[in-house]
Amino acid sequence: MESRPRQSRSVTSPSSPQLPPSSQGRLRPSSGYDDQGYFGQGAFLLKKTEISVHSEPAAPSNDDQSSDRASIASTVRDDRRDQSLRTTFSNRASDEQDSIHSSVWRSSENLPKLPFDPQPFGTTVSIEAAQPTRINEQKMQAMKGLEQAASMKRWAGDGKPAEAWGKLIKDPELWDHTGDTLVYFGYQRPQPSFRIKASVLEDTKSAVLISKLQEGFQRTVKLSPSREPTSRLRGGMKNLNLISTGRSNLPTLSEDTNYSCENPIRHEIHFPAPDDASRVETLRHHITTRNLFAFRLGRPLVGLTYYQALTDLHERLLAYMAQDVDCAELVIRYLTSGSLQNVASDPAAAAGLFAWTESSGIRWLEGWREAFVHCVGTYDNLRGLPEARDISHASRMLLERSHVELQARIEACEARLSAFNFNDIWLTSAWPSTLPHRAFDRLQHFLTHYYQKTYKCWPPAAHGSNDRWLTKDLVQRLQLDFGSLYDLYVDRRRGWDESSEHKTRGDIYMKSLDGDNSVTEALINVDQKLRCPRMPHPYPLLPATTAEILEGNPLKPKIFSTKAKMMEKRILHACLESTNSLHVGAETASNGLVEAFLRFEKTDLVSEGNPREVRQGRWILIYSILQMLATMSVDTPGLWFTDVPYFLNPRLDACPPWHLKAGQTLKKASPMLSHCWTAPMSWKREHEMT
Repeated sequence: MESRPRQSRSVTSPSSPQLPPSSQGRLRPSSGYDDQGYFGQGAFLLKKTEISVHSEPAAPSNDDQSSDRASIASTVRDDRRDQSLRTTFSNRASDEQDSIHSSVWRSSENLPKLPFDPQPFGTTVSIEAAQPTRINEQKMQAMKGLEQAASMKRWAGDGKPAEAWGKLIKDPELWDHTGDTLVYFGYQRPQPSFRIKASVLEDTKSAVLISKLQEGFQRTVKLSPSREPTSRLRGGMKNLNLISTGRSNLPTLSEDTNYSCENPIRHEIHFPAPDDASRVETLRHHITTRNLFAFRLGRPLVGLTYYQALTDLHERLLAYMAQDVDCAELVIRYLTSGSLQNVASDPAAAAGLFAWTESSGIRWLEGWREAFVHCVGTYDNLRGLPEARDISHASRMLLERSHVELQARIEACEARLSAFNFNDIWLTSAWPSTLPHRAFDRLQHFLTHYYQKTYKCWPPAAHGSNDRWLTKDLVQRLQLDFGSLYDLYVDRRRGWDESSEHKTRGDIYMKSLDGDNSVTEALINVDQKLRCPRMPHPYPLLPATTAEILEGNPLKPKIFSTKAKMMEKRILHACLESTNSLHVGAETASNGLVEAFLRFEKTDLVSEGNPREVRQGRWILIYSILQMLATMSVDTPGLWFTDVPYFLNPRLDACPPWHLKAGQTLKKASPMLSHCWTAPMSWKREHEMT
């Protein structure tokens, strides 16, 4: 019998070839991972597949079965009756592929039953296809806060409140009309969701992303993406539960077809969700894909919760970037560059940032402190939010403890400042005379009357659900008023003497120029009762005593003036000389409380005796008020955003709930950062300038 010539046939087709069932199972279109760990990319494989069938001549046989041979398009040749599929991996089109990497897929199961022995035919089936990208992504982290998440939200940063968002199908913030790359959520998505430049992915130096970019290279340059009817687009995405409840944000037909043809499309890349993902996990996957490009382009963040958005973005970066890349630092830079860490007055976002920063792979101290302080400040609104459930138990205990302590401190200040009541700290033994105590009492009444006139009533009406009238703004106003009084009357030359000979007695005494320690004892008593640190300059400027005023210059009555009137004028002159009016600025001199106090001092107790004791009695009350305000007026240092209506000075003991690295410190709010401790620095600068 005449031998047959060698047959060679090459077929290139976008459709599935006629292969045995075991082969076809490898190429079935799907979305998600298959048993080899690949994204199911059947459509991609078929599009880039070339099939070659080579038949070797068989030895002559007495039983010619040419009719049977002709009825079969291809068979499998292997001594063990195995099916041999050789796949060539490359990022180029099939006709340009080199055999750089290859692997053999073998399967001996479910072979078709042939009416003859296929071994003599010697047929080899070769399938060459571009290899889809293997992505090592872990199963998404379970989040309690997602159970009640109503819809997607967008965080623009810079203190702007979160807003409802529903533009996942086509995001205008990620649509660059000059871009050359279209991004799809999956292989079955009819429309691209983003249009970017290829350099956005190339600059990441991520092997995974660059591989996706090369796989999606178009041999034939497209001038515009394929178009699908809007109705089909709406239905496909609705099935994935990607449309939030309420008004639909789907693009209109004009938006759908408004493609720029300035730059041709050279790449089409896909990010399908895993096959076994639930609806929420599928939605999270697509949101994270969107946030991946927002991260690269510096656009706002979107998500179901703030914690979900940050956690999923970080996990995606871990899957895509090289192992030596600090992905947590990348996310932190993204947040700080766009002020996305601004969670002021947003308890839901503060809870999300707080939960993310304490994660084991993050431990971002500055972000944790920012979130913790704002969580304590908005604790009443935070407790009922679903986002708070993602915070660890230890951190929730720290939040509750700091909230309770802060409320107790506010309550103590309200009790003191409601009527400027500090009678319990008055030290009767300091003065044998009752005049200082009378001056102390009369100043209490003056201050109450002044603030009643200023605020219509004192204390002012309560704000919020906790019935607190003492707000952060009011404390700042009081600190400004009494800080101005302090600047006007403080003795800048006197301070605490901390020399060793005084320390041995257990007390630190005042450097006194006149030997009068009555004020010193009273001030120490105030510090002990209020449990406050000592001010560096706690002593007032004191006018001369009555005897000192008359010494060497006795009163001589005149025709139109009595001795009493002349004495009052001398006392007023001595009081005015005992101020820093020549050293304070216009802002201090024009302060409302300072102007009212100067008028009060000219008329109160002027004719009743020693002006020095009167000044001392008033100063004890001013000093006590300043010490109480210092416990509330200072924000936690190092915060980025402080323009909020709530207090930002919670207790930070035993914080954070992990061990700090060497060199790390957590600065805390302290009275020693208030005006009376920082003012001496400004005095020093003023002195150097003059």
